[in-house]
Amino acid sequence: MAPDTGRLTGIGAYRPGGSLTSAELDTRFDHEEGWIEQITGIRSRLKADPDDTFVEMAAQAADKALAHAGLQPQDLDCVLFSSASSVGRAACRAAGLAHRVGADRAGGFDLNGGCAGFSYGLTLASGLIAARQARQILVVAAERLSDITDPDDCGTVMVFGDAAGAAVVSAAGRDGIGPAVWGTHGPGEPWMTGAPPKPGATRPYLHMDGTRVVRWFGSHMPQVARDALDAAGLTWDDIAAFVPHQCNGRLIDAMVRRLRPPAHVTVARSIVTDGNTSSASIPLALESLLASAAVRPGDKALLLGFGAGLTWCAQVVELP
Repeated sequence: MAPDTGRLTGIGAYRPGGSLTSAELDTRFDHEEGWIEQITGIRSRLKADPDDTFVEMAAQAADKALAHAGLQPQDLDCVLFSSASSVGRAACRAAGLAHRVGADRAGGFDLNGGCAGFSYGLTLASGLIAARQARQILVVAAERLSDITDPDDCGTVMVFGDAAGAAVVSAAGRDGIGPAVWGTHGPGEPWMTGAPPKPGATRPYLHMDGTRVVRWFGSHMPQVARDALDAAGLTWDDIAAFVPHQCNGRLIDAMVRRLRPPAHVTVARSIVTDGNTSSASIPLALESLLASAAVRPGDKALLLGFGAGLTWCAQVVELP
């Protein structure tokens, strides 16, 4: 019997109703009008309300992904919950999410692959299906980066946002998720990490050496993208969309200049109105591309996740 493989059958996203514009931040930090949007490529970033808990945001995205896949929660065998901003909690959020959506027979676990967490989740889901441990898997990424962002630190508050994205990975008789090209760079861990709490603060805030992060990823990620194409046995001619982690608009532009994809390849740029939502950024970008009809079901997209750790994971997927 031929082994099962995984393919994407549903995508969903949840965008909180709050937002913080770059114009507001220009005023707060006394910058020239338009400066923050110019250097980040972000016009506004999503902001969660107090009621937008991790599990509630994840559930909203999950419900949409399940509907897209034509599945019921009871069909799920496993739930994978990715978050890089879920701090100070010992309990498994995947269990809470499974209960919230009604997938009480599903197993589940949390993972933290930094901003690459969603791509890692797709890889794990595909592997679980190939090992015949599951047939229907929900992969969710939910982030409340505003919880760990210092409102007085322009370098982080001007970048990060809050949101959740989800995908259903289903068993199929043909490959729908290509081989992962992944890795880590431990010496870069101090470049994106928690800083000691400020006087009066109740938790550590995220510290980021933005210059070092951008330079390192800008020089290394283009080759990772090429390697993912090679691993899938494909070329740019086979690809309809390039979906990198929505980290910084200028970094995305720099990677595109180095990769030089053909004109028919759509480059995801949901960062303009979402901000950098860490591991949720790739599913949000996929949802935007599908909703706008910039890509079609069955098209192939090159995903490239990368972030704190440092971590990265790239693969080619067939869109649902």
